[in-house]
Amino acid sequence: MSRIRVLHVLAKLKGYGAERQVLNLLPLLPNAEIEVGVLAIYDSRLTDEERAQLGLPAFEVGRRSRSDYSFPLRLVREIKAFAPTIVHTHTHVGKYWGRAAARAAGVPIIVHTEHNPCDPRRNPLERLIDPFLNARTARVVTFLSEQRESLARYDGLPPEKVTIIPNGLFPPPPAGPEQRARAREMLGLSGEERAVLVIGRLEHQKNQRLAIEALAALPDALRVRMRLFFLGNGGQEATLRELVRGRALDDRVTFLGYRTDAAALLPGADLLLMTSLFEGMPLVLIEAMFAGVPILTTPWVGARSMIADGVHGYVAESWDPLILARALERALTGDVGRAAVAERARAHALAAYDIHRMAEAHRALYVELAGHLMAPTIAAAS
Repeated sequence: MSRIRVLHVLAKLKGYGAERQVLNLLPLLPNAEIEVGVLAIYDSRLTDEERAQLGLPAFEVGRRSRSDYSFPLRLVREIKAFAPTIVHTHTHVGKYWGRAAARAAGVPIIVHTEHNPCDPRRNPLERLIDPFLNARTARVVTFLSEQRESLARYDGLPPEKVTIIPNGLFPPPPAGPEQRARAREMLGLSGEERAVLVIGRLEHQKNQRLAIEALAALPDALRVRMRLFFLGNGGQEATLRELVRGRALDDRVTFLGYRTDAAALLPGADLLLMTSLFEGMPLVLIEAMFAGVPILTTPWVGARSMIADGVHGYVAESWDPLILARALERALTGDVGRAAVAERARAHALAAYDIHRMAEAHRALYVELAGHLMAPTIAAAS
């Protein structure tokens, strides 16, 4: 039997969550049964060194802007040139343009990973196109069981068409006292201060305004001991800074911008806070688990199965600032309980969120789908 050729299609290969996850996963997928390539619709933005490290064919369509109307033809041409058995699409541009181009190129099997399964936003054209593309997609991958229900609700997907494969990362060694001391020094923390990190793009989905409102609602005795750090940049930064000034929290809140050393800063935190309205499966939560940093998150769909309130982290009951403030107080004042939660979370992450486990699940999916494709041919030959 010939090898299964899988072409991953996404917007670009360098960026935040989804792109980063795919780039980490790709080199682990090829084996004796499976060949893998990747196609970026925009500039891949890979250096020559990064291409060499990737170790597999990487192409790009080179879409220049939204007004570049010739790129769909180039996209179909690149897909045909690779001659894949399976096209696996990612991100919004892959969901629509990637799947449509794979269909036009005559690819027999299309797989899509829905990285934002709980985002209900669809424009009228997308709502019109979704049923057509979903009917021609062999499988949709998402991360957590509750998200399967969201995809059924928003995209009309039958449950049997959705495969659950949790995200994964390369497990780092546990962070010790030296790493924590160094991180706290980098953050400029005194011995008694509690550090809460919020990591992610400063955008609507991440809802960082809630973190500031919750900080303002804390009891004075805790608020004066707490420091809130935002790691990330984005379109909401000016609005968030204005809110900090309006709440007189300038000495309690620090904007660090986009940082390439977030992993080194994480061990200095007493808590990782996530205030998102919706998520897929955030890599930063897995990083916090590996680093032994407790997590407090809002109840986006999937949070409870990933965090299990009080087991692997804390889940606030709602997005209300007063309720989140009470959850913050609960998490930050129980040192023994917080340490136990962090220890359980690291053990769980090592067992469930190792990227090699994720790669094996993808390979099994490709073999299963290719087997279905070959079955009629084998039956006809016999």
